[in-house]
Amino acid sequence: MKHLLTILSALCLCSACSHGVRFDIEGRLAQRAASTVYLVVQNNETDTLAWASVRDNNTFHLRGELSEPTTAFICDDVGNALAMLLIEENPITIRSRSEGGYIAEGGPINDKYNLIVSRLSDIANQIMMISPEQDNAEEHYESLVAKYNEILSTAITDNLDNIIGVELFTTQESRSMSAEDMRVRLNQFSPQMRNLKQMREFEQYIETYALSEIGQPFIDIEVESITGGKQALSEICGKGKWVLLDFWATWCDPCLQEIPIQQQAYNKYALQGFEICAISLDRDVDRWRSFVRQNRLLWSHFIDSTDPTRPAAAEAYGLITIPANFLISPDGEIVARNLHGEDLLHELEHRLE
Repeated sequence: MKHLLTILSALCLCSACSHGVRFDIEGRLAQRAASTVYLVVQNNETDTLAWASVRDNNTFHLRGELSEPTTAFICDDVGNALAMLLIEENPITIRSRSEGGYIAEGGPINDKYNLIVSRLSDIANQIMMISPEQDNAEEHYESLVAKYNEILSTAITDNLDNIIGVELFTTQESRSMSAEDMRVRLNQFSPQMRNLKQMREFEQYIETYALSEIGQPFIDIEVESITGGKQALSEICGKGKWVLLDFWATWCDPCLQEIPIQQQAYNKYALQGFEICAISLDRDVDRWRSFVRQNRLLWSHFIDSTDPTRPAAAEAYGLITIPANFLISPDGEIVARNLHGEDLLHELEHRLE
């Protein structure tokens, strides 16, 4: 009897795996700016999963089948990323939001994910509204950050068997983790989730990330200077100065929000041996050069333009998202990562005063 149950279980499992994840996505563009939309997935490379023509009434319909769940994006043929969604076997609707942009909804996976992201966004907005001048600003900031991390951690723990947990872990929670902590968290996921391509590639990323952890020497790479010509980071880092190695782009709004603090830090500490080495991931070189000059960003600027789809510098440092930065000591050791906002000023005050 036990042997029969094992056979039946195996047959059921095979039946469940006999097809992948069928997707059915409908949407309407807020305005007719494109003639074609694409469903793409971006892991170590960008793959187009499906495409559809935009009808006269601005609607589109994407259908197809994937071998496994994944995170995907709806893009148009004029270069806009319209929406992020989690591929699931339920009808999904892409609709425009009154505050701008688009959202994927309709399936239980995407609806649950949207609810989690909404809660996290509310707290993130509260953090952004904190003024340094208000009473107990630091305590309020720490309390909100702790609440954000608690909600995020709980959401992942509750979804270790589906793509929600995978997405939140690989793009958010992992950003504040050591390589070892990432390995521990990854092993908490179900075998099915750990075997997803998205997670297998993330496991490889963890090993790259470990090379740029705190305590490691900076990774020497060649980048293109704003004045032209290649330059190695070793010409700046490890030469007796504190260096903030900053990865950014002109199209990245959170990156631009960091600039006022960076200007404040540079103006205060440049004469005390502090330098910013900014590496842009922009594809439009002229736009990047123009932005730097118009905004009088006086520190060292470089661009990683070897391959716009896979920037070598960002890949060497194990980056998933930007903004991202590394504080490098005068002797070339990475001593801090991802110093954003007031954290950068606090760290420099500790190191240089």
